[in-house]
Amino acid sequence: MISHDVVKEYLDYDEITGHLTWIKKPSKKTMLNSRAGSSHKSSGYRQVYFMGKTYPEHRLIWFWVHGEYPEHEIDHINHIRDDNRLCNLRQVTHAQNCRNRTRQHTRIDEAGIWYCRRRKRYIAEITFNQKKVFQRSFDDIDEAISQRKAKLLELGFHENHGDIK
Repeated sequence: MISHDVVKEYLDYDEITGHLTWIKKPSKKTMLNSRAGSSHKSSGYRQVYFMGKTYPEHRLIWFWVHGEYPEHEIDHINHIRDDNRLCNLRQVTHAQNCRNRTRQHTRIDEAGIWYCRRRKRYIAEITFNQKKVFQRSFDDIDEAISQRKAKLLELGFHENHGDIK
């Protein structure tokens, strides 16, 4: 791992834009004052090749600001993977980060809500530590969403929990 002093020597971070900028050239090809890193095509995250290793930009930014590598994962609060402003980054456990993943293969764009064709009702549920802690059925999807969100806040979940983009 590279030291905090070396990162600060080569890179500058702008908290307003969330960009890392080269202030010292790590190679002949690097342009001074240019944005460091590039976007990873398949994941959407930005990465920086530095001192022979590729680093996720958001983790490098966390290290630049706090002086230590994050112990856990770094979550993008607004779900935009290349938005690396410090106000959009938070350290979370893997379990916490999994809770606001984008849902796949569903017509309902709301986490924890699904439609039961047999009962012709919307099911709202919350699973925590592999146990269902809330499950109710509703005729109206808006009622299902509002009741689930209220229960999430009551259980102490982050207000951003379940928001998908």
